[in-house]
Amino acid sequence: MSHPLGDDFHYHGFPLEGAKAIYVRAVIDPSVTAAHVQALGEAIRRCNEAMGARFLLVPDNGDYTITFLEKRGNESPFKETPIGGGITLLIPGNPQVYARSDMQGLAYYEWVNIWAHEIGHCFGLADHPKDDINSVMSYQVSGRWLLSPSKEDVDSVAKLHGLKDMKVRLSDLDGAENIEAVWHYDRYGSKGWTTWFRKFIGRVPDALVFEPYETYWVQAKAEGLLGLRVPLAVAPGMNRWAYL
Repeated sequence: MSHPLGDDFHYHGFPLEGAKAIYVRAVIDPSVTAAHVQALGEAIRRCNEAMGARFLLVPDNGDYTITFLEKRGNESPFKETPIGGGITLLIPGNPQVYARSDMQGLAYYEWVNIWAHEIGHCFGLADHPKDDINSVMSYQVSGRWLLSPSKEDVDSVAKLHGLKDMKVRLSDLDGAENIEAVWHYDRYGSKGWTTWFRKFIGRVPDALVFEPYETYWVQAKAEGLLGLRVPLAVAPGMNRWAYL
């Protein structure tokens, strides 16, 4: 279900306000039936993977909050807008996402799609009535099969918030000027490829894109802070650093 203000309504539910990235607290209300909690968790996980670390939905403290609830079709807000499997009320900074608990015969993937679609509204995406777009915001067949924001959706969210894309590069990190070199820490417990020594290049390169939940070794010039949302202390020399 689109926002009551119409399909052309775009809302920056989580403005960056000068920050490089934010946490969004995801609160699952007890009204969400146990059978649908797993689908909601899957939608949140897939949204985080698609959006990267610029916006990250977490269960604990956050800069903003999304509350997920369920109501029957004869209860608000569905009795006022009695169509659709979900609806998002865009309360500034703290939107409320509702799913209809009395929808019968829906498969697991359909519940994931409903939750993912409504999460898209929270980040400013409007409904797409056409089937010629690869978007979780479309109610047509292609959109109903998607379980997370598509690349087009993610690019649109980035544009709405004034970003080139959702990628996080070395130059985006606080304290990047304190880094001389970066190594990827591979899954075999050793340092993998080496990345761009600053002393040879003379500047922080934009080519390196960090992958969320990966671990890196960084060589710092001096004691300082390094990070995106929550900078971590690094000492001179080699530091094992987890990009979360």
